[in-house]
Amino acid sequence: MVATITTDTKQLLVEKLIADLEDSDVNYYLGIGKSDVWDENDTVPTSITDINTTHRDFRNNLQSIQKIASVSYVSKRYNWSSNTIYQPYRDNQTSAQNGQYYVITQSNRVYICLRQGRNALGAVHASTIDPDTTGTTTSPVETSDGYVWKFLFTQSAIRLNAFATSNFIPVEKLTITSGLSNIQQSQKDVQDAASPGQIVGYRVISNGSGYTSAPTITVSGNGSNARAVASVVGGEVVAVNVDDSAGGFPFGANYDYASVTSSGGGGTGLVVKPIISEGGIGADPRDDLKSTSIMFNSKLVGAAGSGDFLTGTGADFRQVGIIRNPKIPTSRSSADSDFTATTGNALRILTLGSGTGLTGVAVDDTLSQVQGSLKAKAYVDKVTGDDADATILYHQNDNLGFLAFLDGGDPIRDSAEPNDVFGTFVSDSDGEVDPYSGELLYVESRAAVERTTAGTEDIKITIQF
Repeated sequence: MVATITTDTKQLLVEKLIADLEDSDVNYYLGIGKSDVWDENDTVPTSITDINTTHRDFRNNLQSIQKIASVSYVSKRYNWSSNTIYQPYRDNQTSAQNGQYYVITQSNRVYICLRQGRNALGAVHASTIDPDTTGTTTSPVETSDGYVWKFLFTQSAIRLNAFATSNFIPVEKLTITSGLSNIQQSQKDVQDAASPGQIVGYRVISNGSGYTSAPTITVSGNGSNARAVASVVGGEVVAVNVDDSAGGFPFGANYDYASVTSSGGGGTGLVVKPIISEGGIGADPRDDLKSTSIMFNSKLVGAAGSGDFLTGTGADFRQVGIIRNPKIPTSRSSADSDFTATTGNALRILTLGSGTGLTGVAVDDTLSQVQGSLKAKAYVDKVTGDDADATILYHQNDNLGFLAFLDGGDPIRDSAEPNDVFGTFVSDSDGEVDPYSGELLYVESRAAVERTTAGTEDIKITIQF
C-alpha cells in the first residue's frame, strides 16, 4: 500500500493546536530545566529520543514554567537575493521539492513567483530585480528581468519579532474585516481579489518540434476565461505562459480541472498541463506557502513573575519543553487542581535550620544526607536565607537517585565542604507545580544557557508536521 498524509491534514493539526491554545480552559506552558551538566562534554547535549525515560528525565530536571500566549503558523524562510534563480509556483510539488518559489524582501514583504525570467533562447536566468519594486498591488507584476511576482502580504515588526527566525517566517490568513492597519489592509485586499480555481501557470511536459510559429493554446475545463500563449525557439515550444494578445494575466476562475491543447504553428508533439490554484493565489497565504508548521514563542524576562525563574551566578538551563495542563501538587491543593498562574516553580523546597557555613552553599553544589548505608543526594538550584534559616530549591534525577531527606537523621552536608555540618532538616515540600503532571508535548536539549536578572531569553519552538 502506498499512502501519504495530505497538507490539509497537517494544517488541520496545526489549526487544532492553535485553537486548543486559545481555549480559556486549556493551558500551555514553556518549561525550562536541567541545571546539572551533560555527561562528559557539557557543550554537547544528550540526544533526544521519544521514549518514556526522556519524558521522565525532563520532568525530573524541570525548574520553572511560564504560560505560552503567542503562537503562529510559520513557513520556511527565503530571503530575496539578486542573481538567484527562483522556482515558479507549482501544484504538483511539495514545499520541500518546490524550493525557493516565494521570498521575503528587505521591506518585509512576501512575494510568490509565478513565472521565471528567460533569455532570448528560452533559457531560465537569475532574478536581478527586487520584487519590492512591484509594490503591493493585488495583480501580478512582471519585472524587467522577466520574472512575474505576486504580492501576498507584509510582515509587521511585532509578528517578525515574535515568530521570525533565520529559518522561518510567520504566516496568517486575516479573518477580521475592520480596524485593519495599513499592512493588514493590503493583505486583505489580496485575499479578497483572489478567485478560486485560477490557472496561474502551465507546465510544458513535451516541447514538441517543427514549430515555425507559436501554436494557439486552448484551455478547456469547468472554469472560464483562462488564456495562454506559447513561446517558440528553434522549432520547440520553450514556455507556455498566462497571457493573451491584450497582455495582463488572465488566470480565469472556478477550474477544478482543465486540459490544454494546441493547434497551428506547423509543429507537433507539444504537451502542456495547467497549474491550478484551488483557492486562488493570495486567498490564503498558508496554502500558497504550504505552511504546515507551528511556532510557539515565550520570552523569559529576568526572574519573571515572583522570582519563579532562577537568575544569577550558576543559574542556567539545558532543556526546554512544552507542557499542556500541568497541575498543582496535591500537597498544596485538592486533587487534580489545574495550575493556571502565569509562572510557576517546579523545584522542591528544602528548609534548613541552624548550622555552620550554611550561607556557603552554592548553586550547582550537591547536598547529601547519610541515612545508614545509603545517602540522599540532590542538586542545588537556588539558595536563600542565612546560617540560622535557609531555603534551598533543589532537584534530583537518575544521576543522584531519589532518596528523600529525612527529619531527625544525620545533618545535611554540602559536596563542596563535606566535613562541615552546615544545616539541620526543618521541612521538605513540593514546589508550586507538579512536574510529573500534564502532557509533555515537546522536549529539546541544548548547551547551557546562563540566566541573569537583566537578561531575556526569547525562546521560539517550531513543530513541523
